[in-house]
Amino acid sequence: MILIFCSDPMNKNAVDVDYEQEYSSAQSLGFMIKLICLEELLEGNLEKALSKISPNTENYVTALYRGWMIKPKYYEDLYNGLKKKNILLINDPEEYRNGHWLPNSYDKIKEFTPYSNWISIENLKNDWSQIYSNLSQFGNKSIIVKDYVKSRKHEWHESFYIPDASDRNHAAKVIKNFIDRQGDEINEGLVFREFVNLERISVHSKSQMPLSKEYRLFYFKNQFLYLFNYWEDSQYDEEIPDLEVFNRLAQTIGSSFFTMDIGKTFTGDWIVIEIGDGQVSGLPTDSNILEFYETIKERAD
Repeated sequence: MILIFCSDPMNKNAVDVDYEQEYSSAQSLGFMIKLICLEELLEGNLEKALSKISPNTENYVTALYRGWMIKPKYYEDLYNGLKKKNILLINDPEEYRNGHWLPNSYDKIKEFTPYSNWISIENLKNDWSQIYSNLSQFGNKSIIVKDYVKSRKHEWHESFYIPDASDRNHAAKVIKNFIDRQGDEINEGLVFREFVNLERISVHSKSQMPLSKEYRLFYFKNQFLYLFNYWEDSQYDEEIPDLEVFNRLAQTIGSSFFTMDIGKTFTGDWIVIEIGDGQVSGLPTDSNILEFYETIKERAD
């Protein structure tokens, strides 16, 4: 298996500084590692983006991309460019969307996750009637707003949390903040989700947003791979959730490498927060990254 990291924007021969720890861990285990230039990929210069990757002369070899989130259209370019070099990313473009966009996985997880609805970007012009229609399905419940991939949860009150979905004036203010601040980076559309209180463990040291008992589970070919504490700057107790139901659920996800973020509610239930593509899902810097890559190597061999 090949691992593909993004190069440093200022030095195409070095890994992006934010991935140095992962790069070093993987390198120490003997992984074959290649670098791509993310900036060239996003500019549409695929040949330059992949200039440091030579074609594989034998049969197709599987690769994992470990880098920054990219929109599906860029992932498809990356996938097709590598395929021409006889390198196949573990997730094809459809599998990437299945992990990356919440609406693509929602039907699989809806029994275990808060009620959600969404609006595609084509219907977001200047007509708020569709937004209000979606909000009406929540009554006066608390909700959160995000796009198909990302939220602005560190701007908790300004661009994320809506205490009462029936309060149109306040909801519109939060939603507009989110749209304006996401700008061109908005992913595909808006997603509204019922807010569920999770068991609190602390507050974020900078944004003061509440931090809850959450874990990130990695799955490799639909089998459990590894568990991380979700929050880096929080003290977790020794409780580890029973993963049986989540492992069964993982069998239904149309992706070969994905994450499942889970959390514990105030009532003691465990829920799915969201699914993510495993290639662009971050690792806590204070975790055992070497062990994570050892587990990948064992599974891939």
